[in-house]
Amino acid sequence: MTPSAREIFSSSACSRGVFPASSSSLARAKRKIRYSHLTKKKVSNRRASATTTKMNIICASASAKNNNNNNNNNNRISCGDAIVNESLTPPPASGAEFDVIVIGNGPLGAAIGLHLSEKKEKKILILDSGEESLSSGSDDLGRIVRPLDAEGREEWTQLNIDSIRSFREIQEESEIEFFEKKGSLSIGSRAFVSRPASLLEAKGIEHEILRGRDEMCEKFEYLSPKTIPEEYIAVSDRVGGYVSPHKMRAAFNRLAVKNNEWTKVCVQTGEEIVASTTTDKNDDDGFVKVRTTDGNKYVAKEKVIVACGYYTQPLLHRSKIDMESLEDVKISKRTIILAKVSEEDAKGRFRDMPTIKYELPESVRSTRTTTDTSTSGTSDQSKNEAKSVYILPPIWYPGPVPSPGYYVKIGGGPNDFMTLSKAVMFDGEKNDIDKNKEKKSPIEQRKELDSVWEDHRKATYEDQKEDIESWMNSDGDPEIVPQLKTALLHVFPDVQFQSFETKACATTCTSNGSMKIEHYSEGKIWAVTGCNGKAAGPAWAIAKEVVANASL
Repeated sequence: MTPSAREIFSSSACSRGVFPASSSSLARAKRKIRYSHLTKKKVSNRRASATTTKMNIICASASAKNNNNNNNNNNRISCGDAIVNESLTPPPASGAEFDVIVIGNGPLGAAIGLHLSEKKEKKILILDSGEESLSSGSDDLGRIVRPLDAEGREEWTQLNIDSIRSFREIQEESEIEFFEKKGSLSIGSRAFVSRPASLLEAKGIEHEILRGRDEMCEKFEYLSPKTIPEEYIAVSDRVGGYVSPHKMRAAFNRLAVKNNEWTKVCVQTGEEIVASTTTDKNDDDGFVKVRTTDGNKYVAKEKVIVACGYYTQPLLHRSKIDMESLEDVKISKRTIILAKVSEEDAKGRFRDMPTIKYELPESVRSTRTTTDTSTSGTSDQSKNEAKSVYILPPIWYPGPVPSPGYYVKIGGGPNDFMTLSKAVMFDGEKNDIDKNKEKKSPIEQRKELDSVWEDHRKATYEDQKEDIESWMNSDGDPEIVPQLKTALLHVFPDVQFQSFETKACATTCTSNGSMKIEHYSEGKIWAVTGCNGKAAGPAWAIAKEVVANASL
């Protein structure tokens, strides 16, 4: 008997503490701000009883740990030999100098290191956070890469095409297979598939269009005519597939070290970037330094490139780098299901299954699709996510987490954004003058706290880090899990799934659906983020663009 959703799914939602401190002036705020863990009820009572003040300064934080601390890090996917990376070396001595330092060694950071390694004369250092590495959606054995971009964006279509074309040579030279060419399939209304299909045509990508439920169900036997809407259209190509993120970065690292004897990949977590400018009289060399959690400090004589996913903004903020250009980048909390199938199904009906992007009929969609767009997002990516799911074909997981077997992966649904700026201003009981005062923007609020609270940047960084880690160590959103299961059973109503495992992941999203490549400190520091959950597959092409923009 298939277990019920209540029996299968367990989750500890992230609780949020609020840390208040009040003053009648900013000078007093500097002296009085302190942390104290309070429940929402206590905060509400304190606000209600607060005396009239000019300003209450509140630092909202999520440093309350996941309620299920016993599961901390135990629910991380076991990737077997996929995580073996013999390119890692002992950390260099503190004070070592390099031309370029890359912070982050996920698929994107590793790809940046690979492109930089082609500059034979440059010394490159790639910082890998070790056990914490790939703690986002890339901590898995399957990430989609396809020319058929779900939103039909030309930029992402081309990035995917360029990366896929690079895979054969990289795999041959590194002797690491990380790409499974399974094809890709998009199913939905005419409006949902027409633009992606037109871009495949424009790019000369061979594809097939199947019109109507009967035609697509005849070609793809795992789809059921009992649930697929009659008017749906399918667009199929044989170019796409999925990558193993761990094997991909191992391949990139191996080639980077092979290309350039000066390239080093080591386990060190970047904690702070110490930047200087040409007008900084207190700095004797003008170079950028990177301090790690182990207390080491490394020197970048030319550039530092930050490619550490959702840690990018907290790291820049802590490092006193003005990042207004990244203000619209948000972290989206995502939940996935790994549904176990029999070996017979994996090698039988699902043998030739491509990756799938499926537009859910309105009756099957998440109830969150009607929530405020400030929560779910307004970009075409956010709107598309809210009404669709992605599905990967069965992949063998070696265990013990999840238990050994073949799993179909499903994810998607509305974005659920974290609060990036923990610093917020709260006007309690305003007087008549304050009532007419213009509300401060999040940027202004953060800067004001930075100016009056010496440790605000460090405290905010630690809060955000704990917030992220608490989410990533959970089992995902308990509201989304049953909705994803409903969607999976809608697409595959005839499949007997043996068990279900859930996992939390996260992506960085932008308001317009395009990624962000920005520079700071007179071009000495570069950051790439806001890849909208699409960075793993096209990492090679994104990295090429980053390196070109940084003039390296």
